[in-house]
Amino acid sequence: MVYSSTKEMLGEQTTILPEGGHFGTYTVERLLGRGGMGEVYLMCGPAGERHAVKVLRPDASEKGSGELERFVREAEFLMTVRHPNIVEVYDAGIDPETGLCFLTMEFMPGGSLRQLLESGVAMSFSGITMIAADIARALALVESRGLVHRDVKPDNIMFSADGTAKLADLGITRFGRGIERMTMVGATVGTPAYMSPEQMLDSHSVDIRSDLYSLGVVMYEMITGRRPNDGENAMCTLANAIGGRQFADVRTIRPDTPPELAALVSLLTHPSADERPASAHAVLEFLCTPGRMAGYADAAANPPRPPWYRDRGVLYAAAAMVLAVESLIVALATVWTRSP
Repeated sequence: MVYSSTKEMLGEQTTILPEGGHFGTYTVERLLGRGGMGEVYLMCGPAGERHAVKVLRPDASEKGSGELERFVREAEFLMTVRHPNIVEVYDAGIDPETGLCFLTMEFMPGGSLRQLLESGVAMSFSGITMIAADIARALALVESRGLVHRDVKPDNIMFSADGTAKLADLGITRFGRGIERMTMVGATVGTPAYMSPEQMLDSHSVDIRSDLYSLGVVMYEMITGRRPNDGENAMCTLANAIGGRQFADVRTIRPDTPPELAALVSLLTHPSADERPASAHAVLEFLCTPGRMAGYADAAANPPRPPWYRDRGVLYAAAAMVLAVESLIVALATVWTRSP
């Protein structure tokens, strides 16, 4: 059974497909997750193989739908990507019985980094480094293809049965000489708590350094158990992300953090893209070469002060001074006009 519209679907049943039902040659075991475009299910094939299958919403599967076009582009591209640290896509198409679009992907039995973080277990520094290195490898492939992910976050970092971390949900792709934006609904802007300051201003003109910033925020959260941009509510989080401030050193929260690891997090999350590592390969080299980051520790702990015209504090002080002078002039003019 499948519902013909989202409204009908939400009436009596909250999923597109029922558990235990059939979808093509697959049997639906359970819902794994839900996003803006549709839902992801764990399904079992006729030979007992288990896959994660993304199913597009019924209204989004209709011909002429912009979401259908994005979905097809995503499928065509992702089936060409093969990398040990990127969730593999096997097949895509339209189910003839239901008319729903689907994407068959590698099932990740280890769950997501988000689930691991929510378990409350303190992560070891070696484990954090291994996960970061895995995602840096994925981002190196993303960068080599001329891509920008734009939504690197714990929810999109999955674990295989052997604990390998893999990146899911690529957000932007380039085809040939032109640029085609293949952005899934919900990923156009990204997730504010993990977005770079430049992505907050214009998510369509960022480069790999924005993804590296997001990786730095993820590493910050793995080390400290908290997100550095979190505010009291969504608007505060958004304001913090736009503000582009330098985060406090992770050692203020977890003092036993190795200096090299703390230095890397500080570099990755620098408000200015020009001050971050230039490539994912550089980050991977830092993570995989013992002592490679030692020379960066002092620089990260004592970053050079930006020139006055780029220093927010100086600019705010100058603006306040201008306002004070204007107020003084108005006050003097008022006294002058009232004088006999």
